[in-house]
Amino acid sequence: MLEIELSMIPDADVDAQVMRDLLADFSNKYGVKAKLTTMTWSTAWTDFITIASHGKGPDISHVGGTWVSSLAIMNALRPFAPDEIEEMGGAKAFLPATWQSGVLFGDDRVWSIPWTGYTYVVCYRKDLLAESGIEEESAFGTGPALLSTIKKIRKSSLEIPWLMPIAPAPYSDLVHMAAAWIWEAGGAYIQETGEKVVFNEPAALCGLKAWMELYRMVPEAYAHLNQFESSSLFARGRAAVAVTDNRFATTIAASDAEEVVKKNLGVAPLTRVPWYGGGSFVIWRNTQGYPDRERATVQLVKHLTGKQAESRWGREVGSLPARAEVLRELYPPRSPLYRALTQSSESGRTYRPVALWHRLEYQIAQELNLCLQEARQDMTKELDEILHAHLDPLAERLNLTLRG
Repeated sequence: MLEIELSMIPDADVDAQVMRDLLADFSNKYGVKAKLTTMTWSTAWTDFITIASHGKGPDISHVGGTWVSSLAIMNALRPFAPDEIEEMGGAKAFLPATWQSGVLFGDDRVWSIPWTGYTYVVCYRKDLLAESGIEEESAFGTGPALLSTIKKIRKSSLEIPWLMPIAPAPYSDLVHMAAAWIWEAGGAYIQETGEKVVFNEPAALCGLKAWMELYRMVPEAYAHLNQFESSSLFARGRAAVAVTDNRFATTIAASDAEEVVKKNLGVAPLTRVPWYGGGSFVIWRNTQGYPDRERATVQLVKHLTGKQAESRWGREVGSLPARAEVLRELYPPRSPLYRALTQSSESGRTYRPVALWHRLEYQIAQELNLCLQEARQDMTKELDEILHAHLDPLAERLNLTLRG
């Protein structure tokens, strides 16, 4: 029996188990054995560089959508043919922000097929907002509205009024969260053409200052929590408002929370223009030259990104689907996440896929983490001063790299 290999980066044990079930379904249907290899987010990029350099490893990999452009520019991936894309439903079948990550600037070829969506949201307690005299309809959805709400709710007697998680490099969560404020302010990390970074220009700095001001408003005892820790505090009823990701929010709404939290759960986008990323499947160039394997890998991507598999993955894992029709199926109007996820999928953005993006993303994440540390250490220090001290030298270095 023909054997192919897929690597994935699970977020929890259940991810790998459900994927094995999906691969078993594929094997039974097509007579091709599909082997699963797991990676971790902290080391996956190094693993991918090794695969790209040596031309050996899995046939298909699950990668972060923001990594696709850097892998494609290494000439390490096999592009998807137009007829293959059409068989999967074409670009129109997928959420726009998830599809965009697979097409490089100035290049019509498609290097990845979206599998999952991913975004950050604000979870809040409707009852605690009411006790603080805050109108729910105008409390969230934009950066200024969120800031105003947190200022008001901090004056109440709640133990933890507000939580935002920390995710130091090598994770890029801070970059993704901050993007929502940068874009809403009219700024960007990098020009559309990829020729120059602009995260230290006025519009981007305006957004970053608003984002950092919110971090300064987290109570000191809870200012260094990761996403799991801060989401768990909210789920246990100890916080009024918290930033979390769609997966934690789904879990809170479904079962993993105190009854009073589920009963009063509200969910909103971070800003008018949230970051909307996700995971994608890529086929490695090393499959070319082996026609049977190559055909099987395309068929497996088609199988895993199809409606049936995406629906099962979303139900059993709690992950956002990349297919628009499956998102509507899993989060209907009665769901507390419906409004936030619908708005985010329609107005959310991802980064323009350009060469070297992964390198830029990693270095920006490091500096943003340092900016937050400094902002917390001296609460009186001007945010402009902190940002310029860290971001101006970084911009100079990165622009030299981009020009070279």
